[in-house]
This record gives sequence, C-alpha cells and structure tokens, in this order.
Amino acid sequence: MPKQATPHLAEQAQSHQRSVLEGALTALGLLHDDLVLRRDEARDETAREIYDEMLTLMDSLESEYRKRQAALPPLSAHHASYVFLLDEQGAIHPLPHRMYVEMVRGDAVGPKFAGKTLRLVEWYVRMEQGEPHTVVNETWALLTFNAEGRVDWPTTPSFHPHRDDATLASESAALPSCEEREGMLALLFGAAGGSRD
Repeated sequence: MPKQATPHLAEQAQSHQRSVLEGALTALGLLHDDLVLRRDEARDETAREIYDEMLTLMDSLESEYRKRQAALPPLSAHHASYVFLLDEQGAIHPLPHRMYVEMVRGDAVGPKFAGKTLRLVEWYVRMEQGEPHTVVNETWALLTFNAEGRVDWPTTPSFHPHRDDATLASESAALPSCEEREGMLALLFGAAGGSRD
C-alpha cells in the first residue's frame, strides 16, 4: 500500500468511529428519555427501582462513549475559508471566519467599519498539513455597516437585488485590485510561501 494512502485510511477509520459513537450516543439519549418517562409512570416501587438500575447502566455507557469520543483526534479540515474586508483606501482587513459569521448574523459589531460599505472577499482554500496551500474558489460581495458597526443588510448594495428597494451594484464594484490581491496572498501564504493558484 502506498504511504500516501495510509493517513487517508486512518482518517476514514476515525471518521467511522466518530459516526458510530455519535449514533450510539443519540440512541442512548432517546432510550434514556423513554425510560425516564416509563419510570415516572410506573406505579410499582419495584418497577421504578428496575428502571433506575437501567438508567444507571445507561449513564455509565454514555460516560464511556463520551470518553472514547473525546479520545479521538480532532477532525482535520482539508479546506478552510478566509475572509478579507477591503476599504476604499485599499487597506486589507483580514477577518477571522468565526467573526465574519457572527457579524453577518448580527451577533457582532465592527466599530471601525461603522457607516462604511466595504468590499468582502472570501477565499475557499485547500489545506495541506494544516497550512494554506491553494486558493480553490473566490467570491466577492459588498457589505454595508450601520452607525454602530453592525452589518446593515437592507442598505447593502446587491448584484442581484431580491428586494424592490435594493440598490443595484455591479459585480466589478466588489473586485479587489491587483495590489489588493497580492496583499491578501502575502497575508495568507507569507511573503514567499504557498501556492497562488
């Protein structure tokens, strides 16, 4: 067997173990809930004691399965998203993906972006050994922030407006310049490293 195939097979085995444990935990949870209801409905003290013993056994199994689940190595991502906000002066603001998601949901603010419409560039990047390797896909959008620094969807210009009152924008309005693209590549891959596909 080629050496390169071995890590892939190990990941498949771990993924299978993870799926089996998740399935077992789900089944135990459903069974636990059913047994609690039955115990609560039981009129006989002996029956309630039997249900309690079964629930104790199930709690022990759940604890064991959770230990096994925790012992599995973390999932390794083969791709990752990188987000950049570009302002009107061409400054590049890398945005952690988690922060980006919180901002577009309205759960986070970006005070330094307050009152501005910025260009958003999202790169889908192939990872190798935990490091960015190749930009696989790129998307662009415009993002308007209100006076507090929250994303303001109703006033954000759209390439394909879905609202009657939406401001229409050209897709080219969100494109990064050559200099901005080079800056984002340098931030992602370092001054000399990585692939720039």
